Amino acid sequence: MVISKTKYKASEAEIRELFSFHKVGNVIDTAALGNGEFNSAYKVLCDNGVSYALKIAPPEGSKVLNYERNMMKAEVFWYSQMHEKTDILCPEVYVSDFSKEIIKSNCFIMEMMPGEPLWAMGFSAEEYEAVQKQKICMLTKIHRITNDGYGYIQTGLMASWYEALKDMAIRLVADCKSLGHDTPDGERFVRLIDKHEKLLEAVPCRMVNFDLWDSNVLYNARTGKICWIDPERGFWGDPVADFITLGPGQKAPLSAKQKELDFYNDMAWEKIFITEETEIRYALAVCYLALIEEVEKYVRYEPDNPTYIRNTIDSREMYDMAFGLL
Repeated sequence: MVISKTKYKASEAEIRELFSFHKVGNVIDTAALGNGEFNSAYKVLCDNGVSYALKIAPPEGSKVLNYERNMMKAEVFWYSQMHEKTDILCPEVYVSDFSKEIIKSNCFIMEMMPGEPLWAMGFSAEEYEAVQKQKICMLTKIHRITNDGYGYIQTGLMASWYEALKDMAIRLVADCKSLGHDTPDGERFVRLIDKHEKLLEAVPCRMVNFDLWDSNVLYNARTGKICWIDPERGFWGDPVADFITLGPGQKAPLSAKQKELDFYNDMAWEKIFITEETEIRYALAVCYLALIEEVEKYVRYEPDNPTYIRNTIDSREMYDMAFGLL
């Protein structure tokens, strides 16, 4: 697993006790799972011949960002939304344990899905484009799920995307200052949210994943189907924000993603077109991701860690691109 300050290291005894208490099965083997940088995950084989995935939130008292507190409860919620309101393939959650009595942190046990992350598949260009169409189809399905309140369910919902995005940004700026660092870019971002208040007040409220990178999608080579995992960073807000992970990525403007928009609009109930307004909405979402990357490095990594360095470079390039549009 990736070295990170926030990962809970569960003992085999803890895992055995958890599975026994919830009558899932008797554990016969455990192994660290995945390359995530926040939660811990384990593959757990039981004597019934079934393998499960165990996901554990950071240890009690860990330094995490404001919006990351109780984020695991939000992840279980987003899985339930996809199961109840879409046909998206994603794991079933069998047990949620937020008591912290056995595993001393929030955790849940879910279905172990077959497949490998998209980045590991070595697709040809044609194969990768077909898989991206599947991924974009998933986005059209979650964007049909609506709500009255905007923002993160774990921090409290707001009446508009303007209020929610500003609250989300202010919380991160406060996190940064509490960690002993200033963020002039973050403060500029807050001012830009105010500048575009009227536009943001009119944004529709949809389920947004905001983290649909290739590492969070598994490909089953036998079926040719993809599976969505790790939706914990989702929020209620602007569907345009989900285009950050598509096409040329987070450092490119929305106008560079015409092909992805065309795929989306072929399948979506509500179409998204490149206009001055959608470019602004998209650029503000990029600023938000830049602020997350800027601040999270202080709580997760040491300055010489490659991911700390990556976050520094990525956030700078995202700010520069977005500010140029705003």
